[in-house]
Amino acid sequence: MVAISLFVIGVILVIIEMFSITFVFLWIGIACILAAIVSYLTGSIILTFITFIISALILWLSTKNFAKRIHQHKTIENGVNSLIGKEVIVSSIELTDDTLGTTKVYGDEWTIRSTEPLVLSEKVVVTKIEGATLYVTNI
Repeated sequence: MVAISLFVIGVILVIIEMFSITFVFLWIGIACILAAIVSYLTGSIILTFITFIISALILWLSTKNFAKRIHQHKTIENGVNSLIGKEVIVSSIELTDDTLGTTKVYGDEWTIRSTEPLVLSEKVVVTKIEGATLYVTNI
């Protein structure tokens, strides 16, 4: 009876974790399920209690490493920040200033500025964005 109760409590805690952003309910739920397995196999209350305490502590102490591994991935750049590092083609060049021109990115026309003279239809790389101006360098 203890094994069934612990298993049900463990499953309920794991379900509650789905609505929470902490790992606390998950770890306690897993510890309950492990204790339920030990209780079912051995029938010993003391061994069940020790299993619950040790597994809950180990899972709780490993949360920091687990969370670091999950959040280690690089975030995805979106919006205009995703243009940094993108290659674009020079669409036009200003007649009075050959370091100023335009390009089309995803159908939108952008002003581009470079430290070096731009060449029409040349590929350049976006290095910085300020307002509606893309700062580029030659490849």
